[in-house]
Formats: sequence, structure tokens, C-alpha cells
Amino acid sequence: MIITNHNESHKENLLTLFNEADEIIFASGFLKNSGLNNIKDVLKDFCKDKRKKSTFYIGIGFGETDPKTLESLNNIIKSKANHQLILCTPDAGIFHSKIYVFRKNRNITIVIGSANLTEAGWLTNDEVSTISETTIDSLDYKQLLKYFSRLHKSYYTDDISELILKYKFQLEQFKDKYSQKPTFRFRRKKSTIAGIDMLRLKNYYENYLESTEFVEPSEREEQYTQAQENLDILGSNINLNDTEFRNLFGPLMGHSGFRKLWHSGSIHRGTHKTLNHYANNFRVLVREIKNNINQPIEKAFSDSMTFLNNMRRNNEMSGIGENIIAEILMTYNSEKFANLNKNPVTVLSIIGKELKTPSAFNGIDYKEYTTLLFQIRQELNMKSFLEIDSFFNYVYWNLKEE
Repeated sequence: MIITNHNESHKENLLTLFNEADEIIFASGFLKNSGLNNIKDVLKDFCKDKRKKSTFYIGIGFGETDPKTLESLNNIIKSKANHQLILCTPDAGIFHSKIYVFRKNRNITIVIGSANLTEAGWLTNDEVSTISETTIDSLDYKQLLKYFSRLHKSYYTDDISELILKYKFQLEQFKDKYSQKPTFRFRRKKSTIAGIDMLRLKNYYENYLESTEFVEPSEREEQYTQAQENLDILGSNINLNDTEFRNLFGPLMGHSGFRKLWHSGSIHRGTHKTLNHYANNFRVLVREIKNNINQPIEKAFSDSMTFLNNMRRNNEMSGIGENIIAEILMTYNSEKFANLNKNPVTVLSIIGKELKTPSAFNGIDYKEYTTLLFQIRQELNMKSFLEIDSFFNYVYWNLKEE
């Protein structure tokens, strides 16, 4: 019997086997955070049963394995009896096995194929594996145990935490020294949107809709409705004391103690200075942007950025950039204005459209960017830019792992 990712995926099959197992042995050429996320909840429950056992043989490839994910996996199992992580680091070549073994009583299920312990391997990529049923007395199982015994003898260390830190340090040094080159992808079919790899994007969208990271559009709409209410008060002439301003401004930026309403990453960091020193000027900026909402897309963005840049030059604003300008615009009209930050720009550059960095965008750049996202929205039957923003965040982290 074989399994692929076309009908029932590796993810579906392997998680079912995991849930029923008394012991697992996973050997994977490399490990990504998305792969650990697939098994994390099951593994935590698995480790609570003192009778159960797990062993992970993980390779590092050419630096593809994420050190933080290794640390996370180790943190789950390190204090538990009968659970081990072995980092496989051959002196020549790489560790390239993809083997998943599940024991239930005396029965053994063996899955051997091409799928690494990643979201792409278990769900997105075109992978194939054989699945066979046997027992603990079979020759196949005994040969596998002999192979795993050799791996254990070659790579086991009592201090796996120290080995992971060493790998993390060397990898960071290497990345600082050498820049990455773009990955070439050959396409046999023409895209429906010129230059954009829509086949790849549609595949990600199908997986996104079924993933645990899917964000219900109604949930985002609710958050941005609340964000608009906050902005309306901030942009009004109502007198606000420091606490009242903080209670409206903090949720937008995701400051500590508040439920985050906007989804641009890292905006909470720089905006503390805005909160402490430029509160009134931020209110003036909100009023200005709100006045621009009915302008054409390029003029609304351009005029808003011009106003912000004048404030910066006069030392009247800090911590606010093009990402927050776009957040305000999108909050007031999510069918007209798109969010602008590193994530969607990076996704577009990887799937076929090279763009400027967000900080270099002018009004024309923003209009072209928004038009392109609108075309993608239509292809994927999305109602607003809120939906594509959530989806592109999912794609960004998956593409980053790839």
C-alpha cells in the first residue's frame, strides 16, 4: 500500500497511526517548525503515559533543520523517561532517511518514503511512501531495529541540548557570512496572473483552508471593526487622558496586556515611543488619513505618507511607518486598501513578482501592489484584503521554511 498527499495525506495517515501507537520511531532528513506543530499536541499527550516510548532521529541537511524547533522538540521530551532525540550528523553526505515506525502491542506499521517531518512533506509536496504491516518478530522490523541501533551508536549524546546550541551557533555564523541565492522553479503551465505562480499559491490556499492556522474571515472582520471604533475615537476631538489613549492605542499595536487587533508583526515594539511622546500627533495623523479614504488608492497612500514624513522631519513622530499607514487605510476600507509589510511583499517576490521594500513604496507602487493582490483575491474568491492578509501570513512562514 502507498500513501501520497493527493487524497489522504501523509499528515492524516501518520497522525492517525501516532494516536493509536504505544511506541514511535521517527527518522527524518530534517525538521521544520511546521512539522513539529503537526505532532506537538499528540506528542505531549503521548509523553504523559509513562508506558509509551518515542525516539526521533533527525538530520540537519545543509542547515535546513531549524535549531529553535529542535530545542522545542527537546523541551517536550527531555524530562520524560523513554523519550529521546538523536541529532544525526554524518561526517560525509547528509542524513536523508524518512522512516516512521509505529508499534501497538506486538503489531508494527512501517512507513518509508520521501516525506520529511515538515508541513510541506506531510501535506503540500508531491510525496509518496509505502506503508506495511508486520509484527515485532518479523525480519523487516528486526532489520530496521538494527539500522536504528547503528544510528544510536553513531550519533547519541547525553547532552543533546549542548549539541543543538553548537549547531545553532555554527548555522548563525554561516548565514552571517553567506547570503542566500534565489531558488529557481520550472513551471510547465502558464499562470492565470502574469508572472505569479498561481498554481503554487492555490495549492497553499487549499492547505490553508484545512490547517489549524486558518483564520475565519468573520474573526478578522470583528477585530478590524473594533479597530475602526478605536480609530474613530482617536481621530476625534474628544479629550483623552493618558490611560484612555493607551486603552485605545494599545490594542491596535498589540501592546502587553491588550488583545491585538491589527496583524502586522512587530509593530508593538517601535510604537511604545509613539505612546509615550507623540500621542496627540498620532491623533492628528489618524484624522489626516481618514480624510484621504475616499481619494484614489495611490493618492490616499501618497498623501498619508507625505503627511507622516513631514511629521518625521519635524521630529513630531516616531515609531509609525508605512505598515501602520496601510493598517489604518485597510481598517477603514478592507475592500479597497491592502496591508503593506514584509510578509506579503516577500511572498510575492518568491512566487514571481519582485517588489521594492515597503519603506520605499510611493503611491504608484502601492496602487500596483494593491491591484496585484486584488487579482489574486479574485482568483481565490476572497471577499476582502483582510482574508488575503491572513492567508499570506500563512504562506510567508511556510515559504520561509521551504
